[in-house]
Amino acid sequence: MKRSIEPGTPLYSDFQKFSQQLRKRILSLRHQKGFTQEDMQTLGLSLRQYQRIESGETENITLANLYRIARAFDLSVSELLAL
Repeated sequence: MKRSIEPGTPLYSDFQKFSQQLRKRILSLRHQKGFTQEDMQTLGLSLRQYQRIESGETENITLANLYRIARAFDLSVSELLAL
C-alpha cells in the first residue's frame, strides 16, 4: 500500500492543498508562540525531521508527530487540523 496520494489520482490536488495549508498553519503557530525550529526539538522530533515537515519534504505527517506538534501549541489534534 502506498503511503502517499499519487499524482494524477482524484484526491491528489485536494491533498496537496490541505498539506500546504497545514504546513502554513504549523509555521504560523510556531511564529505566534515565538518558537524557533530548534525549540521544536523538545517534542521528540529531530531538527531535520521538523524542518522537513515545515518545508513539505515530509508529505505524510504521522499521527504521533501531529499530536506532538499540537501539544507544543497547546492544541488538540483536531484544533490543529481545523484549517
